[in-house]
Amino acid sequence: MRDSTPITIYGDYDADGVAATAILVGLLRQLGGVCDWFIPDRITEGYGLNAEALEAIAARGTGLVITVDCGVSSPAEADLAKALGMRIVITDHHQFGEVIPDCPVLHPVLSGYPFEWLSGAGVASKLASELRRLSGDGGSDEEDLDLVALSTVADVMPLTGENRRLVREGLNVIRRPRRIGMRALLEEARVEPATVDATYLGFRLGPRINAVGRMYRADAGVELFLSEDPERAREIAEELSAANSERRRVQQEVEAEARRSLAELDPDRSAIVVAGEGWHSGVVGIVASHLARDEGMPAVVLSLEGEIAKGSARSVPGVDLHAAISGNAELLETFGGHSAAAGLTIAADRIEEFRLGLDRSIRSVTGGGRQEAGQAIDAFIGGEEIGAALATQVSELGPYGSGNPALSLMVPSATIEDPVEMGEGRHMRFSLTSGGHRARAVWFGNAKAPGEAGDSFDILGELSLNHWNGSVEPRFRVIEARPRPGDEPEPLEATGSEEWWRRFDRAIEGEGGNGPASAPSTRPRTIEHRSSSEAVVAEVVSSGEGVLVVTAEAYRRWLGLGGHAIGRFAPDGPVIPTAAWSGSPIAELSRIGPTLSLIDYETLGRAEGLEAEFENVVLFDPPASEEDRARAMAFGHLVHLPYDLPARSFALAAAAERHDPVPALREIFRVLVERGPLGGEALRELLAGSVEAPRSPERAAMLVRVMEEAGIGLREGTGPVRELGAVSSGEVDLALSEEFRRQGEIHREQIEFLRR
Repeated sequence: MRDSTPITIYGDYDADGVAATAILVGLLRQLGGVCDWFIPDRITEGYGLNAEALEAIAARGTGLVITVDCGVSSPAEADLAKALGMRIVITDHHQFGEVIPDCPVLHPVLSGYPFEWLSGAGVASKLASELRRLSGDGGSDEEDLDLVALSTVADVMPLTGENRRLVREGLNVIRRPRRIGMRALLEEARVEPATVDATYLGFRLGPRINAVGRMYRADAGVELFLSEDPERAREIAEELSAANSERRRVQQEVEAEARRSLAELDPDRSAIVVAGEGWHSGVVGIVASHLARDEGMPAVVLSLEGEIAKGSARSVPGVDLHAAISGNAELLETFGGHSAAAGLTIAADRIEEFRLGLDRSIRSVTGGGRQEAGQAIDAFIGGEEIGAALATQVSELGPYGSGNPALSLMVPSATIEDPVEMGEGRHMRFSLTSGGHRARAVWFGNAKAPGEAGDSFDILGELSLNHWNGSVEPRFRVIEARPRPGDEPEPLEATGSEEWWRRFDRAIEGEGGNGPASAPSTRPRTIEHRSSSEAVVAEVVSSGEGVLVVTAEAYRRWLGLGGHAIGRFAPDGPVIPTAAWSGSPIAELSRIGPTLSLIDYETLGRAEGLEAEFENVVLFDPPASEEDRARAMAFGHLVHLPYDLPARSFALAAAAERHDPVPALREIFRVLVERGPLGGEALRELLAGSVEAPRSPERAAMLVRVMEEAGIGLREGTGPVRELGAVSSGEVDLALSEEFRRQGEIHREQIEFLRR
């Protein structure tokens, strides 16, 4: 550079400011400039430009000050710099006030840049790029992308638009690290370069850079990224890790005290404002973030230093924290930030007044109380889908972070098996079982399996590729395990006595059996899924279209699902189980519209004239015959075929219960021998079975026919007055019954069909 004017880069003490400082210092020195840097001390000087620092910088001969990640809200300090004989250029990305500094300002919004969410280092890289272009030297813009990616993730900028490209390309640079300091940082953090993703930037690298600025001075981070000496870079990386360990310890102490302070606040609060003497100001922002997340409301955590308190504030989704604090600006000494986070200084004797004022401001927007952040569910999957193929597809949608969150996947009705503590008892790994498949899962921050062994949960989590010791495998990271809703089934209206006997009489006379499958109005399209039945139902229901769920035995399925829902979706259409069906399903199903309804193959077979059509039919359990399959498919435009081993086992058990009369006959015969002939309602109660295992009138009729044909039962009377008694007490040959032989043949055919 022809101009030898000494230049100072005035940065900030967080990872974004450190990265931005390193970008410009490195480039200006590369172009031949005389350049140093200054980063204020977080504790003694605070954020942004300050008069004493500018005077010291001027005294050492600086002729040009370039700010990074700060300065846009400091018009008075910019004027001071000029009064001290220095030129000043401001690069920043924070919110600005009514008065803009009277100097060149590079800011995404003020400069009219088409993407307003660049990080401070992202803005600095734009200046560096232009300087390279003007000089015709200085290397490639790609050289800065590792620091731009780190700053963007660490500063929680939205990973949308240009940021998504910058982080994706920056990760590629980090995976082949040429910067000596970045290699040292990766090694100290025990991160394989080839495996780096946005999560590592946010949780392994960024905290180490931030920690040294929180606990000491951030200059070490700048020196690390500018270092040309591998040994010195390794030493600095170790210092950063030590600072991060100390930061965690101090943070835990402050957070514990802050949480104890919550008990002294109004329980009807809409905001949290807590303060403590001696709380380390370097960790109050992290503590505020944790309180806001856990309590569901904005949180301000202040460190008392005599008559002054300094602190940080963090918000929750949907609450503009900067606007709420601005409404109480007259109570503050200083403040700055944006909608999600802010820093502030306040006189100690005004904290209570500020607490009340902030509460009023936030209550006027939210209506008061805890703000529950809804958890979006992007897709429903079964355990068999938790594999490398899906994990690879999911990873290709990254990088994930603010504005582009990782996909939230729900595994309905899953169980947690073989839990093992890890991470010194802070975390847990286990086998997630769903649909007869097992997948590896991990739950960070939770070391104990909820509930009892075998309990069923709807498990929400994120799927990724985990790199460990040279191997790559899919890993499902649990966010939440929700217990299945409802402990007691909702009551279903039982078939009335008159209707029960009407159906019994038709069946005993050989009427009302399975009719031919109706020809569908249009040929349905089928989709074969690799998901469990519940995952398929939940996915289809979430579309809002009509869904008919066909099962091997609807009442058992209803009870097994808690009598409330399939997955987390309650049927709002009729549930028409075989034995708890009051009246004809024809009229009910024909008017349900877009909804979820539950029925079984046997009931469909008796529903002559049923013409309702659904957008979707899900064969929750596999059909036991080609007739059942065709009949069910006739009701949908789109037929979903899950792949679910437990569903196949359930269908086999249901087939045995329908067509193997021996267990039921033993029960009925024993009661008739003990009590003698039964008639009327007593007989119906015996034939209809229990509430937990009801029998349809049609199945009861089949049992009575077998008893009569085998010579062990005698039926007398018709209409409302009838009687059934036990005849034989000796050896019984059920094969004498034609109905018994027919049921056995049907059962064998269904077993063969289900096992194909």
